[in-house]
Formats: sequence, C-alpha cells, structure tokens
Amino acid sequence: MNKQQIKDLVVTAHHELFTLHDVSALERYFSSDFIEHSPLVEDGLAGLKQLVKDYPDIKHEAVRVLADGDLVAIHGRFEGLDEQPLVGFDIYRVKEGKIVEHWDGLVAEASANSSGRTQLDGPTDIGVTGQEAQNRHFITEFFTKTLIDGDYEGFKQYTNGAQFHLHSPDIGDGAQAVIDFLNKIRDQGEGLVYLKIHRIIAEGQFVLTHSEGSIANSRHAYFELWRIENGQIVELWDAIPAVPEDQNAVHAYGVF
Repeated sequence: MNKQQIKDLVVTAHHELFTLHDVSALERYFSSDFIEHSPLVEDGLAGLKQLVKDYPDIKHEAVRVLADGDLVAIHGRFEGLDEQPLVGFDIYRVKEGKIVEHWDGLVAEASANSSGRTQLDGPTDIGVTGQEAQNRHFITEFFTKTLIDGDYEGFKQYTNGAQFHLHSPDIGDGAQAVIDFLNKIRDQGEGLVYLKIHRIIAEGQFVLTHSEGSIANSRHAYFELWRIENGQIVELWDAIPAVPEDQNAVHAYGVF
C-alpha cells in the first residue's frame, strides 16, 4: 500500500468506528492480533468493541492527518468520552493492509490561550514539500538539544522567535514565552523532563513527535506537533497526558 492508501484506510476505519459506531469496521480494517496502548481501552479488538458499546454518543472530528511509512497520525477532537471534549492525537500502525497497533494522547479541551489560540486551530493543509527527511532530522536535533538536554535557549535558535505560534493552553506566542514558562516550572520543581523519542511522523510541513518523560516525577506521554517553514519551527500543538501508574512502559509506548 502507498502512503495515500494507508492514510485512507486509517481515516475510514477511525471514522466508521468512532463516529458511525460501526463495530464491523474491526473485521474489515483491523488485524486479529491488534495491540492497544491507550489507557482508555482494554487491549485487543474486544476492547475497542466494548468502548464503542460503553460510549454510544462518541464521535470524532479529524483536523489534521499525517502518514509516514507504516504510521498514520490523526489530530482531532473526541466528544462523548468524558464530561467535556478531549483533544489530541491518535497514532495507528498498519501492516499488510490491516491496522495492527494504536497509541493515543488525549487531554481535556481548554479555553483559548493568552494569544487567542486553541488546541486545534491554525493551518490544516499538510502540504507537499519533499522535505520530510530534512524535517525529521531537524526536529530530532532540536528535540534532543532543547528538550531532552534541557537547554531551553534552543527555542531561540530553532524557531522563528517572537512569531512562534503556540497552541498550548498554558503558553502564549513567542520563543521567549516558552523559555520563561519552562524555566519557571522547572525552578518550582515541576519541570518537564523528556527521556526519549519513541516515534516521529513527518509529512509535508508537519512533524509529530511521540515521546516519554515526567512532570513533577509523574510519568507522562508527550505528543507534540511541530510545523516547519523555511527551516524554522513556526508553530506547535501538543497533548501531554499522564500515564497511569499501573500502565507499564511497554504497554504505554510499545517497542521503539
């Protein structure tokens, strides 16, 4: 299957299952040995089937979809899973024409941040750049130096500075705003610790990183979507959910 076929397969399966509530989609699109990493769902096809049964009002709006190799990422919004909508990312792995694995990072929908940006607004056109390999390398370098090594000044080097658009509920626009926020919570003993990247999905002008770490010594999964223009990071969306204490690392993140 080519990239578009894999993307179409996942988008169709996701829509039929979570918006149309058609559990027969599990037979058409999912492998019989499907692996589920979401803390919201029991493992296997039975877990997904039970989820749809338990939440009859569930529906999903897909805002951005990326495909890279055997992985497809959907950035969007769920209703009907909780008292308030959940926003974030779903990542699917496809093998031999079937969905074989799934991860997600979902957080509660929040009000617009101080710059008026929401968790989902902004550009949605993935674009065709031919720069995926370069963008993947660029984000890996930035991520390692700035986030894993904790040198936040990297936001000045790798982004477009004051024009850097942030969609996090807690931070307004600008590289300095990010640096100030991260330094403040680190000084308070509640800093964001990044340990490793598990997977990177790059298509067009977007790169999604799925990584792990901790906040105030509590394990978290990091889903961060970076938009790149002219060799600089110009925009960021994120979802950073806590990982339940009873969820082991292999179940939460899978094998890299």
